[in-house]
Amino acid sequence: MKPTIKLINTSFRDFISDDVERVVVIERLAYDAPWTQSKFNDSLNNPNILASLIIVDTQVLGYFVAIHSPDSADLLNICIHPDYQQQGLGIKLFENLIQKLQILSIDTVFIEVRSSNNSALSFYQKLGFKVIDKRKKYYSNGEDAKILRLKII
Repeated sequence: MKPTIKLINTSFRDFISDDVERVVVIERLAYDAPWTQSKFNDSLNNPNILASLIIVDTQVLGYFVAIHSPDSADLLNICIHPDYQQQGLGIKLFENLIQKLQILSIDTVFIEVRSSNNSALSFYQKLGFKVIDKRKKYYSNGEDAKILRLKII
């Protein structure tokens, strides 16, 4: 069982290209098929990208990358360092995304999730996402993705 660590001094800031090396370390710890450094850099160079870090004290513990259009956003990647999961940081990070989307008057968020990723599906459903469809053989290993949607109130 992971020790519970009391997190104080939590803040957010924009995720910029100087942060990619730190983020890739977390990405590799968290995912079997992690994004590459070049994928993060390409995303951060897109003018329609929203990307933030969650920082506790001075340590980057998580991030999100989302792309937006005038009325919706796709959450492309969200991650919390594995040692700090299950402590509410993912919810705080997601709330930061919602605040950014509300400023832009965006009211819908989509995400694709591996059909086998029950913990992620549960997390998103607790946030209010609904499964609306699936993409067959979406991932490189042939696994399907479930498409989830959240309407922001």
